[in-house]
Amino acid sequence: MTPDKTIPVQDWMASAGATQIFEALGEENALFVGGCVRNALLDKDVDDIDLATKTSPEDVTDKLEVAGIKVIPTGIEHGTVTAVIDGKPFEITTLRKDIETDGRRATVAFTDDWAEDARRRDFTMNTLLADQAGNIFDPLGQGIADLEARKVVFVGEPSERIEEDYLRILRYFRFHALYAHGEPDADALIACSEAAGQIKTLSRERITQEMFKILSVDAPAKILKLMNDNNILADIIHVEDEFLTIRHVSKFQCDYNLRFLASRFLVLADFEDKNIEKMQDYILFPKVFLKDMAAIQNVLALPDLSDEKTVKTAIYKHGRVPTAQALMIELAQDRVMNGYAPKALDIVQNWDVPNFPLSGEDLMKEGFEAGPELGAELNRRQEAWIANGFK
Repeated sequence: MTPDKTIPVQDWMASAGATQIFEALGEENALFVGGCVRNALLDKDVDDIDLATKTSPEDVTDKLEVAGIKVIPTGIEHGTVTAVIDGKPFEITTLRKDIETDGRRATVAFTDDWAEDARRRDFTMNTLLADQAGNIFDPLGQGIADLEARKVVFVGEPSERIEEDYLRILRYFRFHALYAHGEPDADALIACSEAAGQIKTLSRERITQEMFKILSVDAPAKILKLMNDNNILADIIHVEDEFLTIRHVSKFQCDYNLRFLASRFLVLADFEDKNIEKMQDYILFPKVFLKDMAAIQNVLALPDLSDEKTVKTAIYKHGRVPTAQALMIELAQDRVMNGYAPKALDIVQNWDVPNFPLSGEDLMKEGFEAGPELGAELNRRQEAWIANGFK
């Protein structure tokens, strides 16, 4: 292939690990692909390094092992293995084409045609390839232009790409939030909206992964509203009015460097337990995640978080993180003045939380017997101690 563009060599391109892989597979048989190339062209950080190769997965494994490189067969049926060098993973996938798909998984055949492999990918910006010299290859002749225009465009017909894997609906909105400027592609929106009902056929693990990434962008409100307007996951996005709240919450989280997903999902559920339960038809919330949402709700139920005593009570009863997140929500809802937030957050971060000075043994020395009455009395005294400023 002839390079379509050349960029300065990036550190990750010339890394020792990448060089070992190219030497083992042969430079003519492997290229960097996908996200690492896309991010390099956008001048964004490159974390994950993926490669595509003409070599079969079995031969890839043999050649890497001969070179002393650890290989893990992470997706061998789809041609993917992971090389691990000095603890860093490199995902290597043999060029392939989809033979049969059902919206969740694909049966593939291997090929040696770079363009054929590109045609089965999701978005044109993910079809780009690069070598270690910084040469960029655009096998479909569209990826560089779409990337430079900051447009997320499906490869070929959007409906066909979506039918191959319905997770691409959620991926489209995530990529639009992260990389796009301007209005979304009209054909893509129509295809996503028409196929939205098929998302429920995907595993909750896959949906969870994408939704967590969507909610993790610095300003998720705009993309969530776009999803809502196109009837994407109506059981997750509940109240249109909450987009203003989540916009403000995420902004305050970024301003104070307190990004936290549990509070964003709580806003998206309109602070309703029944909506959180509906979300769990699609999303696998870890137990600690549900615990955090409940703790934030408990803090929000306390009176007047603009009062130092209430803030300390919240920290003592529910923890520092839920208290800080409740403050972000209170700020967004104009129930706490922005000027007070630094003081409250200083308390959250630096207050030395005291230990309650009484125990059940102390009450037993007073004559209480072990049992419910002792527990109730201990709780009563602790509440009085809290109400008295922890004295």
